[in-house]
Amino acid sequence: MPLPNDLPKSLSQADRAAGRLPVVVPLLTLAAPMLLGQAGQVLLQLTDTLLIGHVGAVELAAAALAGNFVMFALYFAYGAVGAVSPTIAQLHGAGNRDGVSRMAEAGAWLALMIGVVIAVSLTAVVPLLEHLGQPPDVAGAAWSYLLLIAWSMPGAILAVVLGQVAEAVDRPWPVFGFMVMAVVLNALLAWCLVFGHAGFPALGLAGAGWATFVARWLHAAALALWMLSDPRVAGRGSGGQGPLPQDLPVVAAISRLFRQGLPLAAQDVLEGGAFAVGALMLGWVGTTALAANQVTVGIASLAWMVPVSLSMATGVRVAQAAGAGDMDAARRTGVAAMLLGTSLMAVCAAFYVAGGRWLARVFTDDPEVAALAGTLVTIAGIYQVSDVIQSVSLGALRGLLDNRVPMLANAVCYWGLSLPTVWFLTFRCGWGAAGVWAGYLPWMVGTGLFFLVRFLRLTARPSPAAAGSNR
Repeated sequence: MPLPNDLPKSLSQADRAAGRLPVVVPLLTLAAPMLLGQAGQVLLQLTDTLLIGHVGAVELAAAALAGNFVMFALYFAYGAVGAVSPTIAQLHGAGNRDGVSRMAEAGAWLALMIGVVIAVSLTAVVPLLEHLGQPPDVAGAAWSYLLLIAWSMPGAILAVVLGQVAEAVDRPWPVFGFMVMAVVLNALLAWCLVFGHAGFPALGLAGAGWATFVARWLHAAALALWMLSDPRVAGRGSGGQGPLPQDLPVVAAISRLFRQGLPLAAQDVLEGGAFAVGALMLGWVGTTALAANQVTVGIASLAWMVPVSLSMATGVRVAQAAGAGDMDAARRTGVAAMLLGTSLMAVCAAFYVAGGRWLARVFTDDPEVAALAGTLVTIAGIYQVSDVIQSVSLGALRGLLDNRVPMLANAVCYWGLSLPTVWFLTFRCGWGAAGVWAGYLPWMVGTGLFFLVRFLRLTARPSPAAAGSNR
């Protein structure tokens, strides 16, 4: 079986000759910069929140109000472009450079189109803010900020897709470097425009919006200019195998990527919507529950970056192996990622369970909030293992472009099973906020195991094409 042209340099000559592809080292070399990139995303959001928080409570509340709409839009957007990375990784694994170039172009156009649709939709939401029962001063402050964030979305989604393209062809470190520059640029611009430093006008919350707008578009432009000069993406060459008919027009490629991404978008919206309903139930429990949940989410998000980045790296490596026709390597990659992720998150889980109450006291001085948050952080510790099982298995299935069955499984898991359990434990059993966190747990474990079994079954087939029969 021929091996792809651009194998990782860490492979020994004996491994190349025998066709045995070690999977752990290539997986880690891709996951590490992805993890740092995820940390950059978190840092970008934390920087904006920190600066806006020093302007005033109204501005912070306005940013949170706008953020609710933006996050829901991002759930859809990231899923809708989610087929770009595995498709290009399969083409790269097959050595099909022409296909990589065409799909990269199609992915960029798809990102811009989805971004514009989201920008127009968020713009239409702006006049409705004052009719949502929010304080008038908060709704008024959110106007200009939401407009600026809305029209930064095409740039943000384009940057995400271009980063996925680069990672799919084993170029993750430049993506991380551009993310660092975007974080630094956003922080400097926000510092200048929010408070009026360095001769800039003090624009308050709108200044943070302008900083995000400029940083996102410059980030996308810098990535695009770099990638146009990279032969792995822009270069023409082999027209090998892979999930792409020869001479597929760009318009048809855009349509193909969008159709494949729709189930991913549905998955993300279903999951995000279910957790949003859970947060609504926390509001019914009381103010202390909401505050404790905010503390818990902040603590848990620090570890959440690990399964997210490992899932993304697993999807790329599985797709590359599938594109090369080596389903055994795809299978070993998924299993290795699962074992690695479970080991790492077991350590995080032990730390959270043992130190949950101490961690909660670091984030809040309120004794009632700290006590409840300590309990929730303990439950969140158990989540770490279940989350990595589900995330990595789902990433492996996405690498095989197997999307529709996982979408249905997520619908059943979150809406058919988890939310009724959350409601029952929270209100019928009197568990309160702990019921919200505990209610999702058993079904997430079950769904993660279902994804793992499905991945093992699909990779037992002789060719990647067989995996497409259920898409």
